[in-house]
Amino acid sequence: MRSLKAIHPKYLLSALATSCVTLALPAVAASPIKHVVIIMQENRSFDSYFGTFPNADGIPANTCVPLDPANPAAGCLAPFHDVHDLNAGGPHTSIASQTDLDDGITTLKQDGYIFNQTHAKTGKNCILHPTSPSCADLLPGVARHDAVGFHTADELPNYWAYAKNFVLQDRMFAGVRSWSWPTHLDLVSEWVASCTDKTKALTCTTDLLSAPPGNLTEIPWVSLFQLLDVHKVSWKYYLGKGTEPDCVDGEMTCAPQIQTVGVASYWNPAPFFSYIKAQGSPYLKQHNVPIDTFLLDATNDTLPQVSWIAPSATYSEHPPFAITTGMEYVTSLINAVMQSKAWESTVIFLSWDDFGGFYDHVEPPIVDTNTSSTPVQGFGIRVPGIMISAWARSGMIDHAVLSDDSYATFIENQFMQGARLDPTALGNPDNRPDLRDSITRVKFLDGHTEPVGHLNDELDFAQTPLPPLILSTHIPTGLLATCTPVGSTSLTCTTPIVTLTWNAVTGPEVTGPFTYHIVRDGVDLAQCRGTATTCTDTPGAGAHLYVAFSVDGKGVQSPNSAASEADEP
Repeated sequence: MRSLKAIHPKYLLSALATSCVTLALPAVAASPIKHVVIIMQENRSFDSYFGTFPNADGIPANTCVPLDPANPAAGCLAPFHDVHDLNAGGPHTSIASQTDLDDGITTLKQDGYIFNQTHAKTGKNCILHPTSPSCADLLPGVARHDAVGFHTADELPNYWAYAKNFVLQDRMFAGVRSWSWPTHLDLVSEWVASCTDKTKALTCTTDLLSAPPGNLTEIPWVSLFQLLDVHKVSWKYYLGKGTEPDCVDGEMTCAPQIQTVGVASYWNPAPFFSYIKAQGSPYLKQHNVPIDTFLLDATNDTLPQVSWIAPSATYSEHPPFAITTGMEYVTSLINAVMQSKAWESTVIFLSWDDFGGFYDHVEPPIVDTNTSSTPVQGFGIRVPGIMISAWARSGMIDHAVLSDDSYATFIENQFMQGARLDPTALGNPDNRPDLRDSITRVKFLDGHTEPVGHLNDELDFAQTPLPPLILSTHIPTGLLATCTPVGSTSLTCTTPIVTLTWNAVTGPEVTGPFTYHIVRDGVDLAQCRGTATTCTDTPGAGAHLYVAFSVDGKGVQSPNSAASEADEP
């Protein structure tokens, strides 16, 4: 494995520290990169997806997370291999982030994950929003404390393949210490604030608790969209049409919100900005486009220079939506680029917007402090990050400190001669504490500092371009084992018969016919083998795990899906 030298000092816990800002970096030399694609998935920590990845900064031996930090006698739980396709995670508000870290401001023990998951508002919100798809699906994950569960290549074969063949970033931190809305807002504007006048940026102050609806029906400060336009850099914000499950309070479940292009929402902040609104509806229609358009743009060699891609809930991996479904969706996007003319001129950044309540052991830097009830805006808890390109330093693990703001810096260096998102230079000054894309060093809780990494270090333009790595999108998704009345997702069976259902492998590129296989506890079930997408099983007493795979008409077998569980009495 090729790797940057890691910097992992043993931190002493002490006083509050703030970020250190220095001059902007010079623009990088000319490169073959013409397209930057940012794929932003939902709600996973680094340890939850790559905590056992070889040579990465993964879960330390002998880790045991308290069930109740205030009551040591209650015991603790070691992180465990979670094979399930559906997870619960935990609350991921700014307050939850602080208490997960206990409190990440004056102390840092990272001991609140299980307690926060167990005491979240799941029950209350399910009573208020009984139609939420989250309610019943979350309960099994909460019961097994999956906030400290982790997945491996068994459940995430494609993600681990990308990490092994391209670049894995094991110190990528969310831009803000909060949930999806502030993170998506920071991703495109490098700031989160509330305003006394929604039309005047100078009335805005840092505030992680700000959320639409309210005084953020319009956002007056500058964004990367505006900076790109000034420098004549083409861009699109691609969006999956459907719902988004994120809650206004960042808790675990709420009524789903409709998501569609041209309409402002938690995962689609572009239409909120005053600058975007001022350009008119034709401009918005040109830039805020459906996800299907990305596949067409890749095929037709019409990708813009900068692409952001946000999913709909079903494909987001946001609990309780399935990880197998999300991974296949992401794979289809990456395959489209790899099979296009743009492969050797594209850099793909894949990440997850926030930690989703899942455990991570690495201390985040403290950036942009304020005097509110959430006094640390950034960085957030560590998330997975992967860079995919024909020019990637294959097998590299980048141990440098990075954040969502690193994407902006990379784009600015590649396409804008190192210009930064400077509100004053853009004629709209505001009160942001610093220019996030200009930060070159950050401080930690004990006062020591570390440099912010450079994404360009992950590329080698002198090497022979790496070939495409086309991965399977033929893993059967949506595998569900049910053994209780229709409409219930309880794992505990009330009948001896388990009914198994899954989604057919379909699509214009499919080379069928497909034969489906269901494996229960390591045994390939003969009665489930065939072209149908349902079968029944009588497994006997005990907890049983089912996974699915397909075999195409040429005999090519897909990887296994993650597991669905049924518990027979």
